[in-house]
Amino acid sequence: MSCQGAVTPKGARKLHDADVVYLYDGSFEGFLCCVYESFAQHELPFAVWTPQRETATLYPVKEIATDPAVARRVFASFGKKLGAETEYLVSRDFLSGQEDKELLLLRFLHLAFALGPGTVKREGHPVVAPLYAMKKSLDWEVDKFQGFVRFEEHDGMLGAVIHPKNYILPLLRPHFCGRFPEEDFMIYDAVHQAVLLHEGHSTRLLELAAPLELPPSSAREQQFQALWTQFYKTLEIKARHNEKGRMTHCPKRFWADMVEMQGEL
Repeated sequence: MSCQGAVTPKGARKLHDADVVYLYDGSFEGFLCCVYESFAQHELPFAVWTPQRETATLYPVKEIATDPAVARRVFASFGKKLGAETEYLVSRDFLSGQEDKELLLLRFLHLAFALGPGTVKREGHPVVAPLYAMKKSLDWEVDKFQGFVRFEEHDGMLGAVIHPKNYILPLLRPHFCGRFPEEDFMIYDAVHQAVLLHEGHSTRLLELAAPLELPPSSAREQQFQALWTQFYKTLEIKARHNEKGRMTHCPKRFWADMVEMQGEL
């Protein structure tokens, strides 16, 4: 579905669905260059892929080069013409793990530039609603992982592994850096092969070329894990066990990365 029903200035070329696939590098700057190409050609591509998601297709593939200067101009136009709320929503939703997020964002931006800054408030609109669904998924996951991340000590550094559906490391950064400002720690996102590294009061987000394996836990760390697991089991009032309630507050997909839950998988 394109946004052909949106307001089109008199004399302007109409937006059309194009039988073409955009291929970009997966970065936010690269996506902004896809936005530029889409508006320049007045087209909505059939799909927008990264090299990791590229598959065989009968449609021609258009490679979109990442140009930082173009990306800056496009991003500046969001705040200038659509407002800070739209700029925030698009930036946040780009972190979503939804497979067709780029196409959903492109459709929204064509509609927003046609109708103006108030478009972002039309949460019930079929083109706008998916953006709020992505934001809801992101916010929910960030909230859960703020409580469910379990660190282990490795040679003086705290390390944790998570398996989120969305790329939430940038959103977890303020919470954990504020919570452990004096600690050296790392959080490894095994799904997106990225690391949040906080070391010596400096924080970096790193993308890895290959999966990372943390070293085995020391004997001391294993003792602490056993104590924590025992504490968790002792804390529960057996007569009031509510499996459905536990699954609601702590869904099973988080258990593999939680020390106290691994024995129940």
